[in-house]
Amino acid sequence: MNINTNFNNITLSEWNVEITNSLLPNIIMLSVYIALGTCGNAFVLMVYVFQMKKASDERYFIPILAFFDMIATLYLGVHYIVQCFYQTTFSNNILCKTLVFFVANTTYYSVFILFIIAIQRYMKLCMLQKPSMSISMRKTALFLAILLSIMFALPLPFIYGTVKYQSTEYGISGMRCGRLKEGNGVFMILYSIGFGMYVFALVTTLIIIYSKILKTVFRNLKEHKSDTTGSKKEIEKTDENESRPDSSCKETEVSITSAKAAKQAMIPETTSDSVGQHVSKSAVANTVESALSGKRRTRNEITRKVTIMFCIITTVFVLCYIPKVTILCLEGIYDGFWENLSSSLRPAVTFLYHIFIINNIVNPLIYAFMDIEFRDNALTLLKRMFNSCIK
Repeated sequence: MNINTNFNNITLSEWNVEITNSLLPNIIMLSVYIALGTCGNAFVLMVYVFQMKKASDERYFIPILAFFDMIATLYLGVHYIVQCFYQTTFSNNILCKTLVFFVANTTYYSVFILFIIAIQRYMKLCMLQKPSMSISMRKTALFLAILLSIMFALPLPFIYGTVKYQSTEYGISGMRCGRLKEGNGVFMILYSIGFGMYVFALVTTLIIIYSKILKTVFRNLKEHKSDTTGSKKEIEKTDENESRPDSSCKETEVSITSAKAAKQAMIPETTSDSVGQHVSKSAVANTVESALSGKRRTRNEITRKVTIMFCIITTVFVLCYIPKVTILCLEGIYDGFWENLSSSLRPAVTFLYHIFIINNIVNPLIYAFMDIEFRDNALTLLKRMFNSCIK
């Protein structure tokens, strides 16, 4: 490692301290990310373990996503904090490549789980003629997600490593963990093109899938609303006819009553019993059908709400990754991208580079606001924990 001095007589370690001090806001923000992401996702897991032990088909992937979000938040936060402290003194090439591999691995796995959830939602709402995703299909999909995340992360050690980090201001150079500037140029270009195509294809596919899903959801909501309105109007019309005072109706009612009385005298008593049994069975059948219809409506409503919730989660994911992908592209296009950043601009760009971690943090908040069953069980668990602490 070369350490040169200039008219400022600054050493490499002093330059490193200067950069670290400028990144203190980023270190604080990363610490907040770690605290929120770890506690939030751990609490989601606790709710599913201790309260919602038999999670429904709708929520199968939520605890799995929470677990990997927790791992990703913890690992990514610690990794980038370490990088902030060793901006110019990171000289271990093997460690750098290993850390970058696991950064990509944890990131890709969360992404693939969101893609699996999108497919499950599509099969459940838009492919009603076919069976929904079975347990074996879900486990197979999760296994494939692990394999694909490893495969997509394998090229990263050939792209990243310890690189020379030179200061034009102080005339000294150090080493940092970053994108390699020298090596197999063709391989790097191919990987950059492949990565760009992967991001474009993934985002486009998610947009298409959720557009069809939301179209189906809102069409069903519109049909349900029109059916409900029609039923209410029919009931109101019936009630109005029954409650309307009309003399002709009264006369008709008197005549019908007298006719019924005359006919009742001629009909045997057993006949009235059979009619009563028939009416009773019909009432029971109507009650059962009404209960089943209400249960179906409740289940469909839960499906719609959970689907919209996953759509919001995926939208947040896309928005959080846009700055990261943009900076990665700029890093590949402009040589010396990080070196040319000023002390005032470096924290802002670094913040945008780390903002994708928010994707792993916000999901528990979305569950709390949109999933009523989860919110109720979470409050119950909090009360149990509070009562046990008091005792």
